[in-house]
Amino acid sequence: MGSFAVANGWDRILNYRTLNNRDKDVVGLDCLPGERVVQRAVLVRKKLCAVEGGGWLDGTLFCTYFRLAFVPQGGQTRRGNADPVLLGEHDVALTSIEKVVAVGPSRAKQVTPSTSLRFTPEQLVLYCRDMRVLCFLFDRLTPETQVMQMTYTLARAYQPLSPATVCSFQNAALGNTEMKQLLSNRRRDPDMNWFEGVADWEAELERTGATGWRVSSVNDRFEMAPSLHRYIVVPQKVLDTELKRTFAHFHEGRIPRWCWRHPAGSDLLRMAGFQNNIYHEKDDIRNLETLLFGGQRRCVVVELGEEMPSLGEVQLAHTRLRALCLGDISSSLSVPDEKWLSSLEATRWLDHVRCCLQKAAEVACLLRDGHLSIILQEPEDRDMAGVVSGLVQVMCDPHCRTRRGFQGLVQKEWVVAGHPFLSRGNYYQNRDREEAPVFLLFLDSVWQLWAQFPSYFQLTEEYLLALQDSTHLPLYSTYLHDCQRERGRRSQHLPQSYTPINGWREGLAGDSYPMDPPLPPVWDWALWYSPERLDRFTHPVAIPTLPLPIPNGNISASQGDGVPGCVFLLSRGGFSSPSLLLPWRDGGGGVMGGVPARRSHRHTPPPESSTGLERLLTGVSTPPSGPQGPLLPLLFSPCVGIWRACYLRGPLQAQAFSHPAPVSGRPLEVLAREVDKLRAQLASVGSISRELESPDQDVSLHREDSNGTLLHVPESQSSVFALLDSLQNSHLAELESTILFSAT
Repeated sequence: MGSFAVANGWDRILNYRTLNNRDKDVVGLDCLPGERVVQRAVLVRKKLCAVEGGGWLDGTLFCTYFRLAFVPQGGQTRRGNADPVLLGEHDVALTSIEKVVAVGPSRAKQVTPSTSLRFTPEQLVLYCRDMRVLCFLFDRLTPETQVMQMTYTLARAYQPLSPATVCSFQNAALGNTEMKQLLSNRRRDPDMNWFEGVADWEAELERTGATGWRVSSVNDRFEMAPSLHRYIVVPQKVLDTELKRTFAHFHEGRIPRWCWRHPAGSDLLRMAGFQNNIYHEKDDIRNLETLLFGGQRRCVVVELGEEMPSLGEVQLAHTRLRALCLGDISSSLSVPDEKWLSSLEATRWLDHVRCCLQKAAEVACLLRDGHLSIILQEPEDRDMAGVVSGLVQVMCDPHCRTRRGFQGLVQKEWVVAGHPFLSRGNYYQNRDREEAPVFLLFLDSVWQLWAQFPSYFQLTEEYLLALQDSTHLPLYSTYLHDCQRERGRRSQHLPQSYTPINGWREGLAGDSYPMDPPLPPVWDWALWYSPERLDRFTHPVAIPTLPLPIPNGNISASQGDGVPGCVFLLSRGGFSSPSLLLPWRDGGGGVMGGVPARRSHRHTPPPESSTGLERLLTGVSTPPSGPQGPLLPLLFSPCVGIWRACYLRGPLQAQAFSHPAPVSGRPLEVLAREVDKLRAQLASVGSISRELESPDQDVSLHREDSNGTLLHVPESQSSVFALLDSLQNSHLAELESTILFSAT
């Protein structure tokens, strides 16, 4: 029964091609270009989360090759010739679904392509990779065949991701002729810095006022460092011929390179670990030190490998957090309320967030003290260095707290810098050891800053949520590659039989090569969200103006200690100047011809080095204050808390899967019946009170002939009616509150 229903539901495709509003009158769904409906179910109710207002929403459920779409009753139709939005407000992409649970009258069961149900589901509960929990309730009048076919169709459509399913999903969603034409005609945001050309990096140097630096194209063909970007910002004193000899001294050739200039005059750099097995010649050493100091007299190396969480720790913490927040209805297991907070701390996710914020705050405070070269060193320079560098710039640079500025920051420190999005996301389920949501850790840390300093951000929480959700959808060129080199190779290595037609490549007849769809970048928000939702991504905020940058070389004599080229180490919140921090230096700063073994820096720093650093920090100018200073977050609980709108946006397990409370009739009709009942009781009590009156009592009733208005009643009867009025008012108030509570 199960396999037959799957085949019947999947193969009986309704041939409703999309492109105009007339199709919606037939199908009920605004289909995308080339999209086809596989199955639909009528009289479905969707559970709304707290952000959406709560309650239940009536509509129709559709399943296509691309998405599970829910269309509310009276849903809006696409306006005119406006471009389609790929995912509606109530839609979910099939690859975003992690698990589907069918809920019956007395039990729940997870459904897979091989599942055969022995009961008719009353609800479908979808656990999504972006931490959402979607609940769809079938009405009793929904045809049973539609319920079963929708369940089996969805069970076959969502599957554990593998290379074949990802490719087929991408081609099914974006690989048809109409969709490829639509995507090829879209244009990039001209106001955003993409950091893909020489002009982009020069514009960033000019914006930050960084002098003494230049943009080198030595890695234009990715021969020096395959995982780095094409263009590298290096000191002007270093020639390209000299620069080529330095790549071999660093892991994967990721040499020290400029990232950002602080207005106080300090520079922020990133680099990978040293290759200690390489012989250091004198010319190489001179070039290496020029790269490290970058025109400054002091250099501070911030080693991230030993203090920041490892990939395995990040992955384990995120897995525990998902299990805690999502729960599992099929297993009927949940964490008691009194143990929830302790279970949250036990995941250690918030500990990792605090660690990232603390390290970034240390670097931000050091940068504002001026005229230093701060170098973030990580063994591979592809994960935690991006977290710390991005957070430092968000803390110190108001431009990075705007929408386009933040997008440019992500492009610079994550996308073109070679963060392995594909490996860390593990879309193909073949890189389990490399999987770790490092970018989500960065977004969570940014949200913590936003939550503590909302008036300093143009970004909104909804924008950060949209960016978080995008990482779970393998339809962006941003996340489906590990470096800029791989993104370039995707568009270059196409079969020779493909010919460009208006910027779009189509396969000729007889081609045996499948054509990859043109995947859009994540920053093309208008393709995914309606204009109404895009307006909620930002809010107007007065961006403070940064002070004028201080050029290199303007260092007073009081800032030095007489020893040029001092190198310090920032580790565990303290400074030290250990010997052999650089593998070619001895304790006195001389050059060593051999390659000594590196000593551990866990020893007490030499007193003379600490004294020199103290004189350096006390001699600088007073750090800026007010809106121009860094945003230094509070790190203690509850200041660093759970991102509720992200991790708890699904309905709580205790409330998500209960049926809506039955109400016999509309609230106003119920109230009208209660009022009629009270009137009958009032008339009955009035007649009884008249019978109790004594015959000799002087009853003086004066009525107007025109309208019969009661002007005077006996004292006894007046008290009875007063009591009835008070009872009626209290009963009506109680009834009204009950009805309102039931309605909400």
